[in-house]
Amino acid sequence: MAQEKRDHNANNKDNNSRRTFTVRTMEIEDLAEVYQLGAMNFKADLWPMLYRSWDEYEVTTLFNTDGDYCLVAENDAWQPGSKEQRIVGFVLGTVISKPGSAWSYGYILWLCSHDLWAREGVAGKLVDKLVEIMIEEDGIRIIMADTDPDNHRAVRFFSKKGFSDTKPHLYLSSNLEHNPHYGQLLKKSRAAALSAEKLKKKMRKDGPGRWTNEANDEKKKVSKSKKKKLLKRKKKKKKTGKN
Repeated sequence: MAQEKRDHNANNKDNNSRRTFTVRTMEIEDLAEVYQLGAMNFKADLWPMLYRSWDEYEVTTLFNTDGDYCLVAENDAWQPGSKEQRIVGFVLGTVISKPGSAWSYGYILWLCSHDLWAREGVAGKLVDKLVEIMIEEDGIRIIMADTDPDNHRAVRFFSKKGFSDTKPHLYLSSNLEHNPHYGQLLKKSRAAALSAEKLKKKMRKDGPGRWTNEANDEKKKVSKSKKKKLLKRKKKKKKTGKN
């Protein structure tokens, strides 16, 4: 009995020492901090595929299309002007419904927690709340997530959450500069962009209202020839009128 009491007091002490946060639906003022937190964690040297996929449009698009499934963890101790982190984690998800099927699938697209808040239960609470919302609103029967197989920490996390049905998945990429099939397309596109940029610089240098290239010189010639033709027609009409 005494041992149980000591254990209970120890647990209370641990709980009191832990920082607290609130999981809620993401709001528009959270977008910038969510993006910055993701950019800080999805680094090119560690997770190149995540780094290439993560940008501002990913956050804003999901916020507009799947706002109910975009959640953040907010530091309860944060105050305006405080140096502490306000948003300490986020999860972005979506629900996939197949036509003609009674099944709906929840998909965890992005999950991130601040490094300074490791082992505070941020990611776990975010996933728990997301799954709860997806079940209540869409009645999902399967929840999916994907991660880099080398991200052992994430693999262990999802395993503890009951994600036991794993399937291998390959991420493929190609540097188009050295791609034998598409390399020429990239060269043509760059050459066209370079020509357009040179033309813009030349026009800016020559100033507005002046003819600065061959195409415009040709237009000028055409306009002069049209004027000559009009003058000839007027002269003919005058002669005809006199007769």
